[in-house]
This record gives sequence, structure tokens and C-alpha cells, in this order.
Amino acid sequence: MNVYETVEVEGAGSQMIWQAMQVWLPILRKGLQLLPNKAEILKPGSIIRFATVLLLGLFLLLSAAGCKKKPSETLARDGWITDYAGILSQADESRMSAALEAYEKETCHHVLVLIIQSLAGETIKELSQRTAKAWDIGQEGFGNGILLTIAMQEGSIRLETASAFDWFLEKGISDRVLNEVMIPHFKQERFVYGIEQGVAEIMQAARLKVIPRDHRPDVCRK
Repeated sequence: MNVYETVEVEGAGSQMIWQAMQVWLPILRKGLQLLPNKAEILKPGSIIRFATVLLLGLFLLLSAAGCKKKPSETLARDGWITDYAGILSQADESRMSAALEAYEKETCHHVLVLIIQSLAGETIKELSQRTAKAWDIGQEGFGNGILLTIAMQEGSIRLETASAFDWFLEKGISDRVLNEVMIPHFKQERFVYGIEQGVAEIMQAARLKVIPRDHRPDVCRK
């Protein structure tokens, strides 16, 4: 099993909370409007309307709590790019996957991408580390894997690196790739371009770690 070093950059980290507030604000306003005053408190219709709003609010609260349950299963890997959010077209995914496969044959390094719609209450750190360990990124015994995790709803990106790339943190490469390359495009909703440019920067930086050809596993021997 590889040892992992990590870096995390949070974008719109409060987006999930803000969306929940958007749901609750109109309900709260409506409930306050229907709150019976002293003159109407004994009118059955007024009390029933107010009770209905309260029950609806309670239902939404319980539903939101259910959505935050942490997933217990490990996400299945689907090749080089696992897109559970449907951000990439088939052509985009095929193009990026071909580049990553060719990159592995050239350098022996693993670069994987995981895109999800929502963390469902789990932190991106927990999901990314758990997935990297389950997928055992990198060649066995080399620790040369990198996992890029993107959570769309929360606006979070995390770069998980195996032990051979711990210098990504020390040299500020992870911070530069995420903050300077990917996030600016994401803020403009240019997700496909941002992902592709980020992956290209990761691959270029990882080339500095060279595995001698006579020590390479068969999958990346020429």
C-alpha cells in the first residue's frame, strides 16, 4: 500500500449550506406570514395553515439530514477518468483517457481523475484518501500515483499524491495547479477546459520523477 501526501483547495465551500438556506427562506417567510395574531389565533383555518407550513419545513429538514449520510461503499473506478457527475462528454473523456494511458506507458506514472456531483456529507479529504487507498494509485512498490478529486456541488478540489510525489507539496506545485490553473476556469464554469489544463500541468510536473527503464514494470516498458 502506498503512503499519501495531500493538498486541498476549497472553492465555494459553503455552497451546500447556501442552497439549503435558499430552500428554507421562503418557507420561513411564509410561516411568519401565516403566524396567527391574537385576533385570529382561535380561527381553525389559520392554525391549520400554519401547522401545514411547519410540517413541510420539518419534512425538508429530515430529508436534508438524510442526504448528508456518509457513503459507506467505495466508488468504483471507471478507467482513467471516473465521472459520476456527467461533466465530460464521451469525446472529452476518451481524449483525456487516451492521453493519460499514453502518459503511463511513457513515464510509468498513474494520474487518475474522480468527479462527483456531491460529497453527501463526507469531507473531500475523507473521500479522496479513502478512494486513493481503495484504488491503490500508482505502480505497486513505486508510490507514483496521483488522484485528482473534484466535488461539483461543494466546489472543492483535492489533489492526492502517493509517496513518490510528496515534493508536489514542498515545491508548491499542487497549490499552483489548483489555484492558478484549474480554479480560475471553474469560476467561469469552464469545467472541461479547467480539468484538461490541470491534468496537463500535473503530468508535466510529474515528469521530473524519472523511473529508470530497467526498473520499470512491464506495463510501461518500451
